[in-house]
Amino acid sequence: MASINGRAADLVPGNEELVSFRGQPMVLRPLRAEDRVLVEDLARRTEFDDLRMRFFSGFRSLPPRLLDELMRIDPAGRITLVASASACGGQPEILAVARAHASAEGSAELALLVRSDLKGMGLGSLLLKRLIARCHSRGLKVLVADVLEENTRMLRLAERYGFRQEYAELGTTHLVLDLNSLAA
Repeated sequence: MASINGRAADLVPGNEELVSFRGQPMVLRPLRAEDRVLVEDLARRTEFDDLRMRFFSGFRSLPPRLLDELMRIDPAGRITLVASASACGGQPEILAVARAHASAEGSAELALLVRSDLKGMGLGSLLLKRLIARCHSRGLKVLVADVLEENTRMLRLAERYGFRQEYAELGTTHLVLDLNSLAA
């Protein structure tokens, strides 16, 4: 059993991890093809401005092409992590998604989306910590992210995890985390 913020966590089959989040059970697991409707629901329940911070474009729902791209399962090239829980009535829901797109050079590009009503509660931090660990264990060397300069919440989170700001241009900040410098 591993500890998460002083709480117990269990590994469950299929590269899943059962954790307690704000006193409720939650599963951290890879994205699955059957999650499409749940990802659409996550986007619907995420505020316009939060979607803009994540996708650098404003829209009320995910365009079909973007949703297709987000749902592309590629275990060799993408590391995805969803935070899933049961809603009222026992129906599953996705609360947040973290992903890293690996390149041939040993780097990966990071992206996070946390449902608006759950921001500021530690869920993004939990997902980022797990995603960094999974990228490191895969042998990736560098994790990068382009973040809108106005997305101060994400910039502060990245700074807490050791990302450095490499440059800023056109309203974005390029962040870099050297995974080789992490303790094994």
